[in-house]
Amino acid sequence: MPAGEAIVVGGGLAGLTAAYRLQQAGWKVRVLEANPHVGGRVITIQWRGYSIDPGAEFVSGAETYLLGMVRHLGIQEQLIRYSQEQVGFEVGVMRGGRVYRINFMAPWQFLTWRGVSLPARLSILKLLPYLIRYRRYDLYHPETVPGDDTQTMEQFFYQKISGELFEYWVEPTMDVFCGYTADDLSAKMMLLLFGNYLGTPLYTFVGGLGFFPETLASSLDVQTGARVTRITLAPDQRGVRVYYKQDGQVASLDSDAVVVAVPGDSVLDLLDEPRPAWRAFFPKVRYTRVGIVYHLIEHNDPQLDRGGIMFPRREPWKLSALGWKRQPDGRILAMSDLKASLYDPQMSDQQLRQVITEEVTRAVPAFAGRIVDQMVFRWSHKVPAMPPGYLSALKMFKENPQEGPVYFCGDYLIAGSTGAALASGWQAAERVLRAM
Repeated sequence: MPAGEAIVVGGGLAGLTAAYRLQQAGWKVRVLEANPHVGGRVITIQWRGYSIDPGAEFVSGAETYLLGMVRHLGIQEQLIRYSQEQVGFEVGVMRGGRVYRINFMAPWQFLTWRGVSLPARLSILKLLPYLIRYRRYDLYHPETVPGDDTQTMEQFFYQKISGELFEYWVEPTMDVFCGYTADDLSAKMMLLLFGNYLGTPLYTFVGGLGFFPETLASSLDVQTGARVTRITLAPDQRGVRVYYKQDGQVASLDSDAVVVAVPGDSVLDLLDEPRPAWRAFFPKVRYTRVGIVYHLIEHNDPQLDRGGIMFPRREPWKLSALGWKRQPDGRILAMSDLKASLYDPQMSDQQLRQVITEEVTRAVPAFAGRIVDQMVFRWSHKVPAMPPGYLSALKMFKENPQEGPVYFCGDYLIAGSTGAALASGWQAAERVLRAM
């Protein structure tokens, strides 16, 4: 007999990890995923014969939960370096019509970088003590980190470090990777992320990051195309019934526990009778949104083999990022997106392509007339915003989440990263096991 039965709602990396850990402990587990594929934001798609990771593009060497899972699954040989650099990767930042190249994951290189003034370069020395301090804190329990939770990352840099360094390093980095505006992340969360991730190697998997969740799912009972519509508790609060739609049919399942692994701003929509702690916390969860355009370009100039540009908000560009790389077949695959503050989900694909194409060909005139195909990809839930006050609300929620037999996991409970999503799934499974 199984130790217990559980349903996991959501087949992203958090949900798959929770299901895997519970199955390890002898539980019978079923995962219900609304999409036709697993992975959530960690997916690899195929377009015109190319493998593309439109969500998470790499994982950090600081992600101890994730790397431990890789070893446990025996897939270390599939893990490869994300870039040519040993640590981080080199990109360029646009300033005054010129592109200044720098490894944005290696802050010590800013001491010689010409993209900012000498005072801004030297201000990195004021930042280093903060990075060293925050590196000591537990990345997977950000709510326990002491310190002020009332400042935005922008306020912190302008008041204590350098406004110029914020504008030409921090702001474009957080916009490009996460779709954050200056108000979307608190100084406390930014320092925890930078303290743990800067200076670490970056990895991906052979064939793309989607390989990882697909490997996890292969050992689980996963139903794709199964959209959960309602979760109800048994009258004695000791069991759960989950209602879902699949192939146009309504069905339900009973279990001892359910792990809810959907975006945090969707949780309350599923629960019949949300408890007070759930009503207080989940309305505070929101996500960034991005619209990406991929370009297929035919151009033979070897000087265009590889490139990457970030566009700070202070510069007169609508783009957040533009990156490209020549493929084995000789063509160039490029990606680009709008600045977070300019992206409107209501824009049609045609409007998004038009605006972005104008900016791309302005940034790299050689691409004009050479774009032979384009694809639009959108995220309505890129990463969770964690503005001032969010970690305080998270701490209050975690102190008394009123879980059981309903449990929660997702990156919004830790940080907006692939490794954080995985860790939250593992932690949720551990809470289930302790309670049962």
